[in-house]
Amino acid sequence: MARPTLTDRSPDGLRAAIEADIVATRLYNQDIPLEAHEEPDVAWSVPAQGSEMRPIAAWSNFAADTVERRLDDLIAVADARGAAFLWWLAPHHGPPDLGDRLARRGFAEVDNTAAMAIDLEDLQAEDEPPSGVRIELLDDADDIDTYVALLMREMEHSHGASPPSARAIRRQHLLDRLGNDPDSRRFIAWLDERPVATSRLSMAGGAAGLYTVVTMPEARGRGIGRAMTLRAMHAGREAGMRIGTLQATDMGFRIYSKLGFEELFRYRMMVRPARSR
Repeated sequence: MARPTLTDRSPDGLRAAIEADIVATRLYNQDIPLEAHEEPDVAWSVPAQGSEMRPIAAWSNFAADTVERRLDDLIAVADARGAAFLWWLAPHHGPPDLGDRLARRGFAEVDNTAAMAIDLEDLQAEDEPPSGVRIELLDDADDIDTYVALLMREMEHSHGASPPSARAIRRQHLLDRLGNDPDSRRFIAWLDERPVATSRLSMAGGAAGLYTVVTMPEARGRGIGRAMTLRAMHAGREAGMRIGTLQATDMGFRIYSKLGFEELFRYRMMVRPARSR
């Protein structure tokens, strides 16, 4: 589902690249299998049964006369599965009172995430990795278990236990994609021969999108996250991408700003808890 390479580095072009990356990656190019729906007024997806992920809406622009019905239709899909629903809400999504309409349906803001971008011509040179660290491209089936274990460990640390089948679903999906996914690059960092970090490049939206920058707690504070970011962004530039994009956590914002990423807007992350079936 790759889109044309995006080249407009104006503020409007960078904002458009962020949204194109979010929609293409979070609907079609995740590390888990998804059922994607890209409709005229909303882009959303539903994960496979047993996944630890939630249905999401990545972009929306509803008409005033249909928004109530459309919201009810989408929420019904999540409720039928007994799943929570994550909504990525940007200031320019419509209608203007969409956040209030979501709140009335039980959504609450759980995070406020910086949407950032960079002209890859301005990307800093890639340094030598921190002492004792080597960064490798995931291109071998034997490394998939290592990559998935790091992601699941971070998921369980941040969000609690995942369904027992979640690890197997993610592992099988990555095995199926290995060698057949020209839009992604996945990286693992090893510290003194122990796997401690990941990062992922997605080019499905026509920009170099940064995802899953995960560093284990015992390895933080060494510059590994910075090194993993640069490795992914340089891989994107080498593949012909002109724009880099990411969504920054509070922990990562300072690192990304120092690397030259600019905040263009913020996403309100709104979640509706799962309803019992």
